[in-house]
Amino acid sequence: MEKLINILKQKENITDWIIVNTVSKSNEVFLIKDKVDMNRSCVTDETAVRVFVDFEENGTKFKGESLVGLNVFDDVEDIEKKIDRAAFAAKFVKNKYYELPEKEEDYASLDAVKVCDDLTNDFKKVHDVIYKDYGYKSRVNSCEIFAVEAKSHIITSKGVDVKYPTNKFTFEIVTDCNIGDEPVEIFNGYDLASIDYSKIEEIVDKQLFETEKRSSAVRNEKIENIRVLLSNEAVEQFLYYYYNQAKDAMIYQNISNAKIGEKFFGENPRVNFNMKINPMLESSINRRPVDAEGKKLSAYSLYKNGVVENLVTSAKFSYYLNVKNMGSSPVFEVEQGDTSVEELKSQDYVEILAFSSFLMDSATGDFGGEFRLARLVKDGKESFITGGSISLNVKDVQDKMIFSKELKARKNSLAPAVIAFDNVTIAGK
Repeated sequence: MEKLINILKQKENITDWIIVNTVSKSNEVFLIKDKVDMNRSCVTDETAVRVFVDFEENGTKFKGESLVGLNVFDDVEDIEKKIDRAAFAAKFVKNKYYELPEKEEDYASLDAVKVCDDLTNDFKKVHDVIYKDYGYKSRVNSCEIFAVEAKSHIITSKGVDVKYPTNKFTFEIVTDCNIGDEPVEIFNGYDLASIDYSKIEEIVDKQLFETEKRSSAVRNEKIENIRVLLSNEAVEQFLYYYYNQAKDAMIYQNISNAKIGEKFFGENPRVNFNMKINPMLESSINRRPVDAEGKKLSAYSLYKNGVVENLVTSAKFSYYLNVKNMGSSPVFEVEQGDTSVEELKSQDYVEILAFSSFLMDSATGDFGGEFRLARLVKDGKESFITGGSISLNVKDVQDKMIFSKELKARKNSLAPAVIAFDNVTIAGK
C-alpha cells in the first residue's frame, strides 16, 4: 500500500485517486441432497484504484477518471505501468469538473461477525435447519452455502483513510415436488448478514411451501377489480422506485422530477410516506461507514410525510446540482402503515408469493410482471394460481396504496411486510 500511494503521489498528471483494498475469506459447502459433495475455503486480496485527471479544453474544466485493478503479484514496475495506462485513459473521459469528498471525523465503527467460524463450528446445526422435515411433500434437493468475511480499506488523496468489516451468509437451495401433473423445481438464493437460524428456518419453510403449492396451482382466468398484496422481495424492489427518484443523477439527467422541499404524492394519499437512508442498518449485508468515494455515511431523512427532504448523492452530481453531498448508500428504512396484514386480508385478495421476474422501471414508474405463484382468496375460499400477471404504474396507484403495520427486514431495507393495491386487474389465460 505504501508503494502504491508513493507512486500515485509522484504522478504530477494525476490530480486525485481512490484506493479500495478488500481482503475476503470465504468458507463454502456444496451439498447434493443432504450429503456434502465438496467444501472449501479461499482468501482473496483485491485492490482497485480510481485515478482522476483534471484538464481543460476551450476554457472548460474536466475531471476524467479511469479504474484499474491490481493484484498481490504486481511489483513496483507493474503497478507503475498500470497506473500510467489508467491516467492516459482518464484524459478521454470528459466529465465536467467536480470535487471529491474531504476527510471527516468520527466515522462509524462496525463490529465484525465471524460467519466463517460459525459455519465451520456449527455446520451440523446449519445443515439440520435446512434439511429438517417441515411437513411438506416438497423437499430440499441440493444446497450451496457461502460464509464470507471481508475487511475493506479505503484511502483517498483527500485524506480519507477508513477500514471496516463486512460479512455475508449466503445459501442457495433447490427444492422440488412431484405431486402435480408436472414436476416443479425452484432455485433461489438468499443473503443474510449473519447465521440467523430463525431466519433460515423461515426462508426454507417458505420455499418448500411455495414449491408444494406451485406443483398443484392452476392457471388463472382474468380477474378484475381485486385487491393485490405485494410481499416478499418484490416490496423492496418496488420501494427502490422512490429511492431512485431521489437520486441526484436521475434529477440531473431530467429522468426524475423530484425536488427538495416539494411533495412527491397527491394531496390526500392513504400512506404517510416516510423513508430514510440508514447505512448502519444491522440486518443489511451492505452497511458501510463510507461510500465508494470516501464520503462519510450517516442516517438521514429522504422523504418526510411524502415531501422530498434530501437526495441520494454522489460527489459528481451533487456538485453539479449544488446540493449537499449526503453520500450514496443503498440501505433504507420505510415507516410502517397503520393496517395489519390480517386486516388487509379481510376481503377478497390475491397475494403474489413469487414472480417469474418482478420489473420496476425507476424512470417511468411501470411495475409488475408474470407470477409463478399467488394465493387467491375469494368468498372465503383459498386456492393457488400461476401464470397470471399484473401491470401497473406507480403514479396511478401510489396515493391509494396501503402499507402494513408489520415490518420486515430484507437484504437492503426495513420496510412494510406487505403493500396492498385495490381494484387491480390480473391478466390470465
